[in-house]
Order: sequence, then structure tokens, then C-alpha cells
Amino acid sequence: MKWDGKVTADVDQATFTFTVKNNSEQPIILEFPTSQSYDYSVYNAQGERVYHFSKGKMFLQALQYKTLNKGEQIQFESIWNYKTNEAERVPAGMYTVNAILTIRKINDTLVHSQPSTTFEFYIPAENTAFK
Repeated sequence: MKWDGKVTADVDQATFTFTVKNNSEQPIILEFPTSQSYDYSVYNAQGERVYHFSKGKMFLQALQYKTLNKGEQIQFESIWNYKTNEAERVPAGMYTVNAILTIRKINDTLVHSQPSTTFEFYIPAENTAFK
């Protein structure tokens, strides 16, 4: 199984695309403990967390299962408006995203370390001419 991510960043927002792919020869069944499939945090160049996706959100407390056959993948997309959890826009600069797949089990085997991926991106300066 492969867990990966990418970002498309423009002046007003970043679009994160997270992908889980079954790169094995056999089908896999992913078990999620809630309706949340992924989580991520954004860190500034100093390593300070400026945004946490799930902070303040509620997720349905119900098991969900996703089956991926050989070569199949699932993509999740999230849009971030460059604001901290306190609703302040972050300054331009380099940022790092750390995303996890919030699975509990793969094929009925408990996962002890959730798959994670990390990537960097640049946030451009805010365009204040139209604000």
C-alpha cells in the first residue's frame, strides 16, 4: 500500500490531494475507526504547526471499510485557505504538510503506525489589491 500527497498552491488557497494506492497483488481492506479518512497538519519554516485539519471538527463514530483491489486507488481532496486554526492568514513562504491516513486495520491486522507522507510547498504573498 502506498500513501502519498501533492499540493496545488495559488494566491488564495492550497488544494491538497492525498492518494492511497494498493500496490500489492492482492485486494486490501482498510478499516477506519470513524468517518475521518485522513488528517494533516501544516508547519511553517520554523517547524511550528500553523494549521491542523481536524482541530475543532466532529467525525461520525462509526467503522467504515474501503476495499482496494490490485492497482486501485482512492483520492481525498482538501482545500486550505492559508488561515491558521485561529483564522489568521499565514505569511508567504515555505510550508510543510504532514498527512496521515487514519486507518485502524489493514486486512483485519491492527496498524501500529498510521501511514504518513510529508511534502513542502510555497505560499505566495497575499494579493491585497482586490480586498
